[in-house]
Amino acid sequence: MNVYDRMVAYIRDRRREALDNGYALLQNALNSDDVLHASFVAYQAEMIKNAKGEKTDLTAARAAYDKELKRLGLTKDVLEPPPHCKICDDSGYHNGKYCSCVIREAINSDKANITIPTADFDTMKKSAPSAIKKAYGDAERYIGAYPNGDKPFLMLFGTAGTGKTVLSSAVLDSLMRKGASAVAVTAFDFVRRALEYHTQFSIPDYIDRFTPMLDCDLLIIDDIGKETMLKNVTIEYLYAVINERWLKHKYTVVTSNLKPEDIFSRYGEAISSRLFDKNISVNINISGKNAKNARLS
Repeated sequence: MNVYDRMVAYIRDRRREALDNGYALLQNALNSDDVLHASFVAYQAEMIKNAKGEKTDLTAARAAYDKELKRLGLTKDVLEPPPHCKICDDSGYHNGKYCSCVIREAINSDKANITIPTADFDTMKKSAPSAIKKAYGDAERYIGAYPNGDKPFLMLFGTAGTGKTVLSSAVLDSLMRKGASAVAVTAFDFVRRALEYHTQFSIPDYIDRFTPMLDCDLLIIDDIGKETMLKNVTIEYLYAVINERWLKHKYTVVTSNLKPEDIFSRYGEAISSRLFDKNISVNINISGKNAKNARLS
């Protein structure tokens, strides 16, 4: 059973438990409150008459029963809690596929999906060197446009030690606070997952290794350029993920110490063209010691 199937079971069990708890509340109230019990018996009697086609005052009986329920605080939402997800009604599936609530719950419940630290955006912005504050301004607009921004890609590149990882961590924290399901990995961890998926796809939980990076609302890949280049793995899987998210306009943040021309040389035109596609990508070039010469491309 993969992580999504486990989450479907969890969502369904949670729904069943909520309904069972509502039923138990009603039974306890009927057993302990004589007035409620009498109104319920009267309502049942009217329902039986109605079923037999006899003259009845079913509406009045129901109203009297509802009045007693309300007196005890037993509203419909208490006795029959609404489902957490209005899309799938807590079934876990929508249009024959895993519902977005399943994907979100599965990804957010797996702490291993976040391998870079989160950082509070406002705190980091206040303490950032003056030259990088404009980059934080662009990132803030990127965050504000979620989930329907025209440019869902954010490419942070430039000199080492200028705060790219911290900025991406702050974006991560902000979007998770807005409800985004997120996977945040280093480039090294990306390759590790891709290799596991590539070589162990026959095991039952292979989907846990790789597909969350395709399905999450936000993906961050930190520090590309430092990972091992494995034949038939590194470039192929990086392209598969970047291209899929590029096609679906899904929020994706990539950081690198490499210059654009070096990214092109290392990964090729297909990947570079998507990372630096100005139609959907915000490109921020941060260069110079301590970001003193930071500039936006």
